[in-house]
Amino acid sequence: MKKISLIVSLISLLTFGVLAKTNKEDDKICSGFAKWTKEGEFKTIRSKCITKQEYQAALSSKNYLCNYYQKSIWKESEREYGKKQYKWAPGSLEKIKSLKDQGKSLCDKGKLKEGETKLKEAIKIISHTMMN
Repeated sequence: MKKISLIVSLISLLTFGVLAKTNKEDDKICSGFAKWTKEGEFKTIRSKCITKQEYQAALSSKNYLCNYYQKSIWKESEREYGKKQYKWAPGSLEKIKSLKDQGKSLCDKGKLKEGETKLKEAIKIISHTMMN
């Protein structure tokens, strides 16, 4: 009977230790990129972790949409992968870049709504472009 109670106590202690450690790790929100290696290991390539408070502060910041739209435009139209995945009409990439620059300039000056409007125009061009 003593052995059983000792084993149950030990298992309980280990379980609570693991749960406590897990809860501390869950306090962070991570974004990043991971993939399977040739050796069969799941490896994180890039990762950025922030606390829940930092995440909420970023979401509620006044210029959140300006930053979000700029990153979205960059991913879809400026990096090489984005350029290859769409059937771009002549001049559309230049128009998107121009609208993005105008929107960024307005956002940097504190004219957030006007900047967001310019950035949305660029996103609208992207979303109405056929994919390859």
